[in-house]
Amino acid sequence: MFLSKTLKLLAVLTAVSTPSVALDSSLILEEIDYDDNVMILTDENFDQVIEEVDAILVKFYSPSCGHCVRMAPAYAEAAKTLVEEDTEDQVYLAKVDATVHKKLAERFKVQGFPTLKFFKKDQEPVEFDGGRQTDEILKWIKKRMGPAVHFISTKDELTDLQDANDVVVYAVIDEENGEQRDVLEKLAIASDDVVFVASIASDISEHATKPKSIVILRKFDEPFIIFDGEFTDEAIKAFVAKYKLPLIVTFSQESAGSIFGGGITQHLMMFADPEQSYHEDIKRALEESASKFRGQVLHVVVPVSEDRILEYFGLKKDDLPSAVLIEMSSGLKKFKFDYNGEKLIEKVTSSFASDLINLVELFLEGEAKPWLKSAEPTDDTEMNVKVIVAKQFMERVIESDKDVLLEFYAPWCGHCNQLAPVYRKLADMFADVDSIMIAKIDATENEIDFEKAQVSGFPTIFFFPANDKMNPVLYEGGRDVESMAEYLKEHAKKFELEGESFGADHDEL
Repeated sequence: MFLSKTLKLLAVLTAVSTPSVALDSSLILEEIDYDDNVMILTDENFDQVIEEVDAILVKFYSPSCGHCVRMAPAYAEAAKTLVEEDTEDQVYLAKVDATVHKKLAERFKVQGFPTLKFFKKDQEPVEFDGGRQTDEILKWIKKRMGPAVHFISTKDELTDLQDANDVVVYAVIDEENGEQRDVLEKLAIASDDVVFVASIASDISEHATKPKSIVILRKFDEPFIIFDGEFTDEAIKAFVAKYKLPLIVTFSQESAGSIFGGGITQHLMMFADPEQSYHEDIKRALEESASKFRGQVLHVVVPVSEDRILEYFGLKKDDLPSAVLIEMSSGLKKFKFDYNGEKLIEKVTSSFASDLINLVELFLEGEAKPWLKSAEPTDDTEMNVKVIVAKQFMERVIESDKDVLLEFYAPWCGHCNQLAPVYRKLADMFADVDSIMIAKIDATENEIDFEKAQVSGFPTIFFFPANDKMNPVLYEGGRDVESMAEYLKEHAKKFELEGESFGADHDEL
């Protein structure tokens, strides 16, 4: 069962968080504290708990992180649900304050908050990539605890699954537990927004009647689409990614996980007001492009009410309607449409559809130029930590003859704020070394198009060697002055500091 019957009974009787509850006979679990049914893990008890339990989802968080605070109620509700369920598998929810237990955060390479990892006995930890609502958390866990594919034998079972889900992938396989089932299990585990169903029967669906036949059943657009490819994980994965969403997807908090967590990493985002008269004309134009590039580029309508998304893309309501292409396979690249606002409305029934298709074609051919956000330059003459902005990145970092240590940070990031005074001390130490620049860049306000400097969390520090700027090195050492100083003394080109010589001659390496 997910949690012991003892804890289940206590939860029902007390209806409050239960510190120091004995979840089983193990002494270590008896000593664990809880917050709303969520285990509180520390540097001291973490390894013992991981060894003791069969499965546990651990949230690494910061008390000052807004995303963590917003997620907390849903996480606690998921823990409560698991307490009250009576199943054979035992799963726990836990949390680690990564600002206190820093060794754990470093060990599991936590670079942003919240970061969730799923630990299952005798297996490597898996990064949680599901949604942040209670039902999404539970669905993700349950899919990894048991068979991810529903095996059925009657038409009624398939009908019930269709009624309960928007998208069902149904396959006929040659045996209940064989290679074909293994292929489907692998895909099902990675697909939280799609239900996979299998059977050996030939009479359950008229659209799939023999082994290796697959049909995707949907509550939108075409109700069924038959798979005509090879029965391989890559082919089926591409098929599901192509058809699991409507031709035109409307962005919402509910659809966000399917949009950004799906197999298609290239999106055309159309920002528009659904209440305006132009909206239906825009959708018709989008349908032309979406039909042509289905499976390659996902077409998404973002309502004007999504203020946070508008702000993220640097758009104002006066700019609407507006189209932006994004590429997410390596970082995030954005490609802006040639015109927006009133000009787009003027062309919506004439050339907009063909212009949109031309942009997507240029984008797919690699000919479109990315649209990069940049803050305005700062006068940092009197500052030892230099401030880099996107529009100066090539000039000040890549084209300079200095060794550059560059921190990518976010103003809201707790780890970044903790690093700031340390980083300033480092810059003060090297202030008189002309060949070294200690610098930072606000990654929330600046975007750079540099393949070998991809940032997935904050803070991220790259060292750009003076003689090899096109091959920056990710700094993975300690976040203290001594460690970073030693790194520069070893890897920067030769320099003098306080009367001593340091550094390496890169030409001799």
